[in-house]
Amino acid sequence: MRVEIKFRPSEEGTILPFNYNYDVYAQILEKIAMVSPDIAHEAEVSHADYFTFSRIMVRKRELVPDRGIRVLSDDVSLYVSSSSGELIKAVVEGFIESPVLQLGEAAFIADDVKILREPRIKDGALFSTLSPVVVRTVKLSGDRMKIWDLYPNEETFFDKLRKVMLMRYSAITGSMPEEKDFSIEVVKFKPVRILVRDTYYRGSLMIFRYHGSKEIARFGYDNGFGEKTRYGFGMVKVIDEEPRREDRD
Repeated sequence: MRVEIKFRPSEEGTILPFNYNYDVYAQILEKIAMVSPDIAHEAEVSHADYFTFSRIMVRKRELVPDRGIRVLSDDVSLYVSSSSGELIKAVVEGFIESPVLQLGEAAFIADDVKILREPRIKDGALFSTLSPVVVRTVKLSGDRMKIWDLYPNEETFFDKLRKVMLMRYSAITGSMPEEKDFSIEVVKFKPVRILVRDTYYRGSLMIFRYHGSKEIARFGYDNGFGEKTRYGFGMVKVIDEEPRREDRD
């Protein structure tokens, strides 16, 4: 289930900071806790990532070096997604009850909250990321083990992504999918680096074609592809490739 929240900046010339992921994560938990403390606690302490969210979508903007993004549009959008309907319901009710989203010095007020229609995900669906996909591994560096972020141009990226998705699916649903195999064909990607508290995560904004397990496809759409999705990584949307009616006519 997925919700779109539209916010208006509290004042003209609001500057959205570059690294806001942790603040959004923490405040989503706060909104959930207002409605359901049990769900918020489980989402916070569990090793499984029960939700994901998008980058904050700013339609009209201006880059302010070393500060962030000046919001020039009347509103911005944030998408939150989870396979748990109860969690999404708590997010919606929490933002209705307490509509302020504070990101550094920037404040945004939730004006509209709506549940989005679920898309049909067919084999060969084309996905576009709404937040970067993070896939990590551990490498030996000298005599120490080091966490290493992987990109799609590295062969181990796909093997690790498959393992991560199966582990997350099992942790959240309590079982393995009937069909476990899937593959993705990356059309293009852009590497990005995002600071979450005191840790940098390197991820990939991508367009990719998906083949294989329908269960993993739906799980990835609901909960995000890759790792650390609770911090705003791995959200995707389905690109509609069906010709529009007027184009067919």
